[in-house]
Amino acid sequence: MGQGGETEQGTYTRLLTAIGDYRRHHRVGPDLLGPRPQGIDGQEWDHLTDAVDLYTHARVQHRLEQLRTRTQAERAVLLPATSPLRQPPPGTDGPSRRSPTR
Repeated sequence: MGQGGETEQGTYTRLLTAIGDYRRHHRVGPDLLGPRPQGIDGQEWDHLTDAVDLYTHARVQHRLEQLRTRTQAERAVLLPATSPLRQPPPGTDGPSRRSPTR
């Protein structure tokens, strides 16, 4: 990818981050993007909104994985190898990534 594409990608990433952060901290009131427009502009609005949601989800998943890795590394340093706290629960590959059922 050339310089122009990288600059555009960086700008788009900063935009998605800013909108996602705004939505997370300002839940009351109108959406930062405004009401959904009609027609083709509405389709573009949907695309941007979906991109914000997907990007936010990916950031959260990445951060959770970093926390899991750090926690496992800290346990490995602090706990003896035979400690049950150092091992994942039986029948799993580590912490559950599924949402709890109600």
